[in-house]
Amino acid sequence: MRFIDFLKKESALWVLLISTQLFFFAYAQLNQHTKTADSDEYIYQAKNLIDYGTTYSGDYTATNLDVSLYERRTPGYPVYLILTKTIFHSNFLPLFLQCVLSLLNIFIGYKILKLISPDTKNTYLYLFFFLFFPSQFIYATVFMSEILFQTSILLCLYYLLQFEKSGKFSYFYIHHLLLAIAYLIKPIALFLWLGYSLYGIIIHNKRGIAVRQIAAALFHVLLLGSFFVKNYNQTGIAEYSGIGRKLIINYNMPALLSFYENETYAKNKIDSLQYSLKNESYASQCASIDLFIRQEVTAHPIHFLLLQGYGSIKLLLETGRWDLELWRVGYENVEKTPSLKNTYSMNGISGVLHELNQWPILYLIYYCFVVFASIALFLLFINSLFNKSLIRRHKLLLLATIIYFAILSGPSASARFRIPVFPILVILAMSSFNKNENPSYPTFSQGNG
Repeated sequence: MRFIDFLKKESALWVLLISTQLFFFAYAQLNQHTKTADSDEYIYQAKNLIDYGTTYSGDYTATNLDVSLYERRTPGYPVYLILTKTIFHSNFLPLFLQCVLSLLNIFIGYKILKLISPDTKNTYLYLFFFLFFPSQFIYATVFMSEILFQTSILLCLYYLLQFEKSGKFSYFYIHHLLLAIAYLIKPIALFLWLGYSLYGIIIHNKRGIAVRQIAAALFHVLLLGSFFVKNYNQTGIAEYSGIGRKLIINYNMPALLSFYENETYAKNKIDSLQYSLKNESYASQCASIDLFIRQEVTAHPIHFLLLQGYGSIKLLLETGRWDLELWRVGYENVEKTPSLKNTYSMNGISGVLHELNQWPILYLIYYCFVVFASIALFLLFINSLFNKSLIRRHKLLLLATIIYFAILSGPSASARFRIPVFPILVILAMSSFNKNENPSYPTFSQGNG
């Protein structure tokens, strides 16, 4: 059997995917590379929810508590840790189940592809691209919320499309429940329900849908409102989570300041701001930081838009090299790993070649395939934007989801931020292989479920 014939057999690719996930899992377990710099906050919050009934994501027995940790992490992933550790008191089960979910997510994406484009050819390529997206496998092996979040986003889309297909309101309710789970896992999903609700109204503009949409909106408002009230009582500021501000001030603002000045200027300005706020209340700190962000963005709108555009492209092209290093050497050593970009700026191509020569040969070969696959996927995605093989509203739904995450991730976008939308990106890329333009869509039932 020729190699290409082997690859075309989807069952063989599933074997490769399962084997790859198990390999990443076994390596992480054997070397205890199961944490990132953020993992402890989730683990602490799970413990605090059980012991003290609080969402504080730090050491609750410490003398001086960090007020920001009351609202930084939403409780979705810690609840997952609680549930899985209740069944089997070990760190093994939560991570093993994440590996199962990682593979399940690939299958859910595959189901979405067949749902909106049943005539898609070369579907083996859908599976093939996942083999060379290492972040998918790596974040399944560490205490982070990425894979669980990816599950919620994909199921959200799947049940929205099933609602469109059948008209059954049972799918509508499941979809909104999954939306709530999504933003309970990660705050970045906070406003997805507005866009998806608009899509739901458009696809089923019939009697009864308006009342249900209002009820769903009320459900989200009440759930979110409870967190605003809780956080206001604990921190003095009414917001859903402070993680977005932390991301912007620690990553996006330094990138913006460096863009129109330099890195030294950026560091000094951020350090000066944070030093001046050291003795203020948390609410006052947040208000001052928000004002600083607004002033910088409005003072340099062109630089800001260019950086946002750069971040969006970066999100689509990121190879996940730092994730690979995290998995290989452990997060505590990642900061010691030389940047290929900095190496090139200081020592040119010879410096990069010298650095690559230090990598294990199989690791280097795999990373080369990862780079080529990332470029190929990006080109296919761009081509899909001009391809008419998907119904327009479906293409817009998938594209809008990617754009939503790209904009909110900003210039700090990385392969980690790409995880929730990677299957969607591959689905769109796969439509490039469809030759049928203006496809018809089945007539769907208008049943109320």
